[in-house]
Amino acid sequence: MRSNKGKKLGAIALAALMLGGTAAAAGCSKSSNKLQFWIYGDERELETYTLMTEKFNATYGKDHGIAVEISAKPAGSYTSLIQNTARAESSADIFFVIEDFFKQWVEMGFMQDLTEYFKAIDDIDVSDISENTLLKYRYDEETEFSTSESPLYGMPVDTRPTALYYNEDVFEKAGITVISVNEEDMDKWNAGEIPDLRGKYKRDYSKIANITVPKKGYFRSGTQYTENDGWYWEKPANDEILVFNNRIPMNWDEIEDLGMIFSVSKNPDAKRLYGTEYGYYTEWWFNYGWSVGGDCLADLTGTGYWNFSLLEETPNYMVEADEYTGAFTGTKYKKGDFLEMTDKLAVEKGQRLVPDAQGGYTLNGEKVGLRAAIETDAAAGKLTAYPSIREAFERYARLGTNDNVLIGDSYGLQLSPTPSVFSSSGRISINYFIAGDLAMVVEQSSYIPTVVKSADFQWDLAPLPQYKEYEDPSDNYNDTVVRRGKLAGHSNSRGLVTRKKSAAKKGDQIARFIMWMASEDAQQIRAQNGLFPNQESLNDQMDFGENAPTNMAAFSDAMKYQTPADWWYLKAFTWIDIWSVPLNTKLRNNVEGYTYQDWIDEVVSASNKKLYEDYILDKNK
Repeated sequence: MRSNKGKKLGAIALAALMLGGTAAAAGCSKSSNKLQFWIYGDERELETYTLMTEKFNATYGKDHGIAVEISAKPAGSYTSLIQNTARAESSADIFFVIEDFFKQWVEMGFMQDLTEYFKAIDDIDVSDISENTLLKYRYDEETEFSTSESPLYGMPVDTRPTALYYNEDVFEKAGITVISVNEEDMDKWNAGEIPDLRGKYKRDYSKIANITVPKKGYFRSGTQYTENDGWYWEKPANDEILVFNNRIPMNWDEIEDLGMIFSVSKNPDAKRLYGTEYGYYTEWWFNYGWSVGGDCLADLTGTGYWNFSLLEETPNYMVEADEYTGAFTGTKYKKGDFLEMTDKLAVEKGQRLVPDAQGGYTLNGEKVGLRAAIETDAAAGKLTAYPSIREAFERYARLGTNDNVLIGDSYGLQLSPTPSVFSSSGRISINYFIAGDLAMVVEQSSYIPTVVKSADFQWDLAPLPQYKEYEDPSDNYNDTVVRRGKLAGHSNSRGLVTRKKSAAKKGDQIARFIMWMASEDAQQIRAQNGLFPNQESLNDQMDFGENAPTNMAAFSDAMKYQTPADWWYLKAFTWIDIWSVPLNTKLRNNVEGYTYQDWIDEVVSASNKKLYEDYILDKNK
């Protein structure tokens, strides 16, 4: 879901003193025998890219007869500048592409496929970059899909995974013991055999020394569950044991339970006791929907006929068998995969589902449910049912809506600020976190230097919430998980690419520079300058100074599974605005009189109409 806060990667700082010798020289004149590298960003980013380029020029570039000049451009006009000069004789040889525009730029025909150039380079190692990250720069124009075999147009140099930032000071004020233990190590830690990742043994925590701490992201000893009503919230009692483990993902109940302690709407004493207004905020639904195998788009035919599927309401199914073949798509699933929508619904090859106006589907005028074999295979243990994408999205949508707004079958929770809170104050969510108004926020790694510099409290990082269901939810000590969704979240990035015009003359040199900038030699400069690198092996070289987080693994772990977000899916992203703008300006802002059903009526048919028009337009090219 596209953000309302201006996601276009920072403001420009053009001061020559920040750019150093290489960039300053580039501002005066351009040497025709040097590669031209156009950059933008904030002061730290400009300085970092300059240092990286200078090292290249002094080492690998010098050894291979390659020289690169940097030129800083205004962030606000960078995209249009690249597009307007893409076919000119003189323009950037190397430039940034963000995920939003990657496929669009490939289709515009000016970007060079660098696959064969990269294959020919054997003295630069980029093997530590995850395939999830590389996939963002792969695209097959003919099939319009991205796979591990698709042409590779560039390399990621700026990766921005998401994780949960949390205020540890307010946790401690609320009586919450904070530990840092991997789930697989909890038995040994409970037995007193090993310390946690902060060097503390269980005996060092007096409040929990005499209990067995469950393998949970957030644990409280009291019970908030009844057989008839399910989960509910009550303010923790004074003698209740509360434990937060920043190495284990919380489930949906747990993060809401924890967030309510710090939300004035649920705990009127929160402002007085902790200084907080809100407990938890995330701008994105991705880790909710993706965790249970759902998505906002589905291909109804296997030929790129995309449909808005965010409100599809049948259960999702995870494969439990070692192998499973999709009845519609023919996909060979592995254990742990989720079925695509057309493989779980009662539609046969050659038939086409018709979307209705409420987020569901019909076939021959009849509403479509699950294919019969799905329930049979689930009963046989080959599949396990999970919540629908609609349930997951509704759980996300309730976070900030008022308690008189009905979303699905439950009312809003009011534990998150609304988008209007940020727009009216001129502050973004990370500012609210830094000010102490917000206890937990999901944000990208690029904000670490800002929080390090500005926060005057102890803070750290934790994994994003994950769908998990326990064997006995009435017993908070029972940590046996009977259903666990996949780890999910989005990771934004910037990559380096080139023009066909430039590659025709200097393709090998350009590919070597791009590949080197994605390598450990270059990325360690990012790490040492307080910017997140694209490789897990560089974790121990990250330097953020004082007040830095200890659990940086929350980000490096995320790099292994986080994927591109919805603005990367298709060549154009105007279809997203049709449903996300009303979501963020009306429903999530609690506009008086505007209901969840109003939002559905406004966006479902309109989104599908736009997607169909784009499909027809593309097929008729």
